[in-house]
Amino acid sequence: TTKNILISSPAGSGKTEKLAMRYISLLRSGNDIKRILAITFTEKAAAEMKERILTILKKEEPSLFIKVIEQLPLMRISTIHSFCLKLLKRFTFELNLDPSTDVMDEFTAYLLWNESVYECLMEEKDKPNLFFDVITEYGLKGWDAIFKILEEVYKKRPLFDLFIDNGYYTIDQKTNNIIELSKICLERYNKKKKERGLLDFSDIELLAYKALSKNPEWQNILYSFDEHTDHILIDEIQDTSSIQWKIIYKLTEEWRSGFGAKSELGKKPTIFLVGDEKQSIYLFRGANVSLFKTAKDKLSEWFGEQFHFEEVKENYRSLPEIIQFTNELFSRIMYQYPLETWQTKYTPFEPIRKGEGHVELILLEGNDKTKENREKEATIIAKRILTLIGKALIFDGEDRRPCSFKDIAILINRRTHLSILEDVFRRFNIPFVIIKGIGFYNEPEVAILRDIILFITNPLDDYSLFCLLRSPLFKVDYKVILNIIVKDKHLIEILRDSSNKHLQNIYDIITSFIEETKFMPLSIKLEKFLTITEGWRYFHERQRLANIKKFITIIEGYESKGLSNIEIREKLLMTKSADESKANINLEGTNAIRILTVHSAKGLQFPIVFLPSIDEESNIKSSPILIDEENDNIIFIYENDSSNRKNIKQFLTRREKEKEEEKRLFYVAVTRAQDYLFMTAIPKNKKYKGRLKYIFDNIDNHSTLKIIGEKEVNEQFNKIDSKNIYYDETSDNVILSHYFVEPIKY
Repeated sequence: TTKNILISSPAGSGKTEKLAMRYISLLRSGNDIKRILAITFTEKAAAEMKERILTILKKEEPSLFIKVIEQLPLMRISTIHSFCLKLLKRFTFELNLDPSTDVMDEFTAYLLWNESVYECLMEEKDKPNLFFDVITEYGLKGWDAIFKILEEVYKKRPLFDLFIDNGYYTIDQKTNNIIELSKICLERYNKKKKERGLLDFSDIELLAYKALSKNPEWQNILYSFDEHTDHILIDEIQDTSSIQWKIIYKLTEEWRSGFGAKSELGKKPTIFLVGDEKQSIYLFRGANVSLFKTAKDKLSEWFGEQFHFEEVKENYRSLPEIIQFTNELFSRIMYQYPLETWQTKYTPFEPIRKGEGHVELILLEGNDKTKENREKEATIIAKRILTLIGKALIFDGEDRRPCSFKDIAILINRRTHLSILEDVFRRFNIPFVIIKGIGFYNEPEVAILRDIILFITNPLDDYSLFCLLRSPLFKVDYKVILNIIVKDKHLIEILRDSSNKHLQNIYDIITSFIEETKFMPLSIKLEKFLTITEGWRYFHERQRLANIKKFITIIEGYESKGLSNIEIREKLLMTKSADESKANINLEGTNAIRILTVHSAKGLQFPIVFLPSIDEESNIKSSPILIDEENDNIIFIYENDSSNRKNIKQFLTRREKEKEEEKRLFYVAVTRAQDYLFMTAIPKNKKYKGRLKYIFDNIDNHSTLKIIGEKEVNEQFNKIDSKNIYYDETSDNVILSHYFVEPIKY
């Protein structure tokens, strides 16, 4: 407990156990629970770590368990955002921060940002330097292009803020225009947040970093932290962003300097980091995989002999055949050249579990019609699943039992062909659950209902009306709205005065509706609005109808409590998707297949895993702007011409980083499987692309991988008696969306 440690803990190696044991070791050494800080990537991980600590203590040290239970509220185990917020709240006076400031969830922040962008673009569109040049450059796609550029700025705003703070100069007027427009939108966004007394997650990180580095009181703040903290534990270090690493760097400054509260008391503080660089899959949210190597080098430099690096090789999750396939493939595609720090080197696993696993690739013959190919693939997956149910044996502890639907997970890269999979599963009467990585309030049908209420409770709310016009209810094109905008005039007034028949018709529908329903409850207004706009036909699927019903029930609940329309409006403006996620279905005991993205599956494991469409190439769309760190400097590069981007070193490097992350995504997907791993692909003209190319370029004939075709699957399927397939009548074979928010990272 006196050494500073970095553990490389790959998939299935018991990372949570290692964190818990380090924490327990510190307690056993007499450390005060209040003086140990543990930072996790998600709230779920924090809860799991607490639970694991208590479980071990209850079993092994009852007296220490009782002591910890008595001090449970003093445990400092939280996400980086929760820690930073507590730091800010503690020093509100020094930081000139309102103590009542609250934090927005990601969805609310994104809505407020879009509203800010919309307002700014409407105001700036007549200024040629900031708007017209970009529109002209992008042609008909100008409006969409600006939104996408500004969205990239929004995603990278901690770095963009530091870029602005550090001062900058550009020699390119077009780049300067983009920067200036971004600054204007961010200023509007920041103003809206301040008026509402709100911060977003990026604000928390940026303010915490500035508090520790640029605030006049930063030395006192660091000294105070040092005075109350002896040990830091950090989980998922590979998912750390540049700004988060800067915060960690500042927090340990007093420790590294040899001065501060610790040296005065003769104490030796420690830092304990654990992660797996091969599982760094959040590049799009700002995660910087090279920081894993940076952390290793810096800890060695700072602490010398008091630093220990450990690389775990044991895998407790997967059976030997899956481990052998994983080792053979990824040891050949994951390598690291000295200067390319964004690459990751693979270290082979050592299987701990005993038993026989199964790795299978199903190759199908296709044509040039994508939809037909994906329907064929979904059908083969359905048939293969039905041949497994009740027959394939999986481990349940030490014993083996026949598998059921709930033991199977299908991990997808994106949701493009998800509806095809749903339709095929319904046809085969296969129960399934789609685990979504977005919140309830972010569902399209719910977002529209929300905008309806925001607009009818304030017809001068231009942004809500703008969203409604763009929705499936009215289908008004961006360019049409852009052409009719008049400064200092509300959108509803513009519709009223428009000569466009479609817009005039929309105005008549809306105003008649508002007049006819002004004395009706909001919940009834919503149903009526969907009726007069024929909205029901767009949301006829059972799950979407269920979402609409649920939202209306929420509004009815507000009304039954006596809330006025204005109060309900304020509630919706502050809706927290994370809070709502807790109210949704519990998947425990549901006998249904899980369908989820690879990102959502990180940290999970399943007895049987299917990876469809491994022949698809990654859908990486190169952005015209690049905001990144280079040699401790923050760079901002704008280049609209995609052919020119191929000649710019920084854009080429970004592309290489994205390719490396694709390998890591595949690694995360494969390592979710415990007993069985199935992959499917439809190579066109026998040309291998995407992850399929990795396999055929690197897997030998003697591998544990079994390759079969659709003929073999159909033969197996034709042998089964569908009457003997166990089907739980309590499982509904329609999409049962379980809403939860994926780990937030910027």
